Amino acid sequence: MPKLQAPENGVAVRMYRQGHGDCFLLAFPRKGGGDPVYVLIDCGYKPGSPDFIHKRAIGDTIDHISESTGDRLDLVIITHEHQDHLNGIWKKSDPYFGRFDIKEAWMAWTENPEDELANELRRRHKDTLLSLIEGRKKLALAVAVDDPTLRRVDSLLSLEFGGEDDTFAADAMSAAAKDPTKSVNKQALKLIKDKAALNRGVSYLNPGDGPIEVPNSGGVRAFVFGPPRNADLLGDEDPIGSEGFPQGNGNSFTFGAAAGQAPTDGLTPFSPRFVVPFDDATRQSKPFFSAHYGTKDAVDDDSDRVETPSNAKWRQIDDEWLFSAESLALTLNKGINNTSLVLAFELPKSKKVLFFVGDAQRGNWISWKDIEWKDGATSIKPRDLLARTVLYKVGHHGSHNATLAGNTSDDYVNLSWMATGAAAKEFTAMITAVNEWALTKNSPPWKHPLPSIKAALTSKAQGRVFQTDEDKPAQQENVPDGTWKAFTDRSTFEQLHFDYRVIDE
Repeated sequence: MPKLQAPENGVAVRMYRQGHGDCFLLAFPRKGGGDPVYVLIDCGYKPGSPDFIHKRAIGDTIDHISESTGDRLDLVIITHEHQDHLNGIWKKSDPYFGRFDIKEAWMAWTENPEDELANELRRRHKDTLLSLIEGRKKLALAVAVDDPTLRRVDSLLSLEFGGEDDTFAADAMSAAAKDPTKSVNKQALKLIKDKAALNRGVSYLNPGDGPIEVPNSGGVRAFVFGPPRNADLLGDEDPIGSEGFPQGNGNSFTFGAAAGQAPTDGLTPFSPRFVVPFDDATRQSKPFFSAHYGTKDAVDDDSDRVETPSNAKWRQIDDEWLFSAESLALTLNKGINNTSLVLAFELPKSKKVLFFVGDAQRGNWISWKDIEWKDGATSIKPRDLLARTVLYKVGHHGSHNATLAGNTSDDYVNLSWMATGAAAKEFTAMITAVNEWALTKNSPPWKHPLPSIKAALTSKAQGRVFQTDEDKPAQQENVPDGTWKAFTDRSTFEQLHFDYRVIDE
């Protein structure tokens, strides 16, 4: 199989279809000629999801990357520490990426072992993880093996630990929690760091860094948008008001009651910001809740009184034992997507932009508007880069909280900021989602992608939307044949991957 080639002017973007997860290979022309500059962004998937598209093992994808690059990766970018972005990198026996020569790696500041805030966040994360392991053990003793709550906890734990299975033995999870270096995710990060250290090393990037030239690319530059250096923003996940696309009916990736949060999937008219946690509600400063909705010393009432006492146990949802593990799992997972490294790549001649956001959610998005980059005497702002965006790697598989809605006049970054002016006629989106798996193998089902987001992207891109589980984009009725042919001529649709070429002119 020939290596992936870059256009003479531009970039080839290969989106692998390994399952519900991210794996992108970019090929830029090398300054001075020779093989392209190869940039890999993430490599992972959710177990079970390949069965809904092509039933190919992750090893097939790694072999394909190996042949496509000659086992040389000029730059590996890891957006964040989740299973569906990492579990194609390492395994205990014969690690997948053990064969690759990795020249350099980029990661977010949150992975920097010398960053004080990153270390504090890691400490909190580990404390929650240890508590979760104990809660999961108790839950497993109290419920059946196929209990949906237990399955949800294990699914969330799998994002943390990595691996190619979403079920865990309690002792194995405990060992990984006590020694994080034993988890698949940590081992994957270590492998990339160790290999890069043999060459140009690892860069830990902060918002506002850049422009940074992609090594040997002849002028391709990267601008760092996120993650924000703010713990509150990292934990800010869900859109507020008009920031969110319409949810429609049914569930999205939300476990509202178990987390002490209001669902954001249309099952309630209330926004999460109106939720009052039980402990806060029953403090002395809020006697109304104690009087009307019970307290923790609630009693059963077996009398024949017509009026039920305010502290009757049935008025409460007691998650002390059954849902404590699920609550902790959600707390553990909260904010990890917002640690995503967000990058805009600018092509040297046309200044077209490729925008890769990982799984960034609201807190990451709303932090971007105040960033400014200095390019000599010139100041570059997010609105300018996003206006020139011709390729958007859609955040978090197209979920409800990873692409914000809005208008160009809004002062927060949203989809409307992208591809205005000349870039509009070329705007293309890539969604890493296996919809049937997301809807049928999760409880509650994950709306990946959210239909209203998919519709907005399809409209904005005039049908130029790649999705992992769809063989090819569909031509829209209002798109002329010549326009559509220009798009398909720059595209390749294969069982294991899609290729799309952006020309720098």
